[in-house]
Amino acid sequence: MAVIGNLMTLPRHFGSRVATESCRFRDVYFAAMVSRATRAREETSSLLFKPNVSQRAAKGDIAGLLRALHYKRDQRVRADAARALGVAVAHCAVPALIDALSDEYDYVRVAATEALGQITDQDAVTPLAGALEDECEGVRKVAAIALGKVGERQAAPFLIKALSDDEWMVRRAAAEALGELMDTRSVPSLIDALRDPVYDVRKTAAKSLGGLRNERAIEPLKKLLSDNMSPVRTVAALTLKRLLGLRVKQRRIAQYGSTVRQR
Repeated sequence: MAVIGNLMTLPRHFGSRVATESCRFRDVYFAAMVSRATRAREETSSLLFKPNVSQRAAKGDIAGLLRALHYKRDQRVRADAARALGVAVAHCAVPALIDALSDEYDYVRVAATEALGQITDQDAVTPLAGALEDECEGVRKVAAIALGKVGERQAAPFLIKALSDDEWMVRRAAAEALGELMDTRSVPSLIDALRDPVYDVRKTAAKSLGGLRNERAIEPLKKLLSDNMSPVRTVAALTLKRLLGLRVKQRRIAQYGSTVRQR
């Protein structure tokens, strides 16, 4: 009876407060349950409806590949979609591939960079030049290769800078790309690369200088004939033969022109 008496003396608003808190707890509980059910449904859906990249690529479904490129739940799907778009040379995919250069996964960024190199769109030059600063050496290497394939000379200054990259694979890719660009501004830097500590970089730089056909490379290449690595010496010899042959040809042309003028 004492307990009942104490309950009877409780404030009138006490019961309404308890009811309010009870409703609030119920709402929070049901909201959590709904959220959990929604996540489970989304996860099940993503597993059931995961994009089949190879199937879409076989059908030439570019729109489907673009959707797969934005598939958030699996980086492998995004990477495979990027590669497929590159193989398809889908120019309409360039903006999406450029966006993919900022993907959180190196694997996806490498694939997107490679795809842009295959498509060879001029709009990709600046983003690819930016990719030369990526924290992942694989991205930087593929970006250098891609810039060489795009073939725009505006990329030359960025590739020249890449000749000083800490990773030798990036330096080699940059040397090769500069040879493809055929930009004489790269000659001094490629000559410097003939002294690179990694023989594969020296060899690639020598080969690129041969393609540029610049006589300034003749003397530095002669020094490379005594390189301690046989592949380097071989390429240096072939490059020198090409450049010296070009010099002889140019002199003969000049002599012939002088003779004609005298007549």
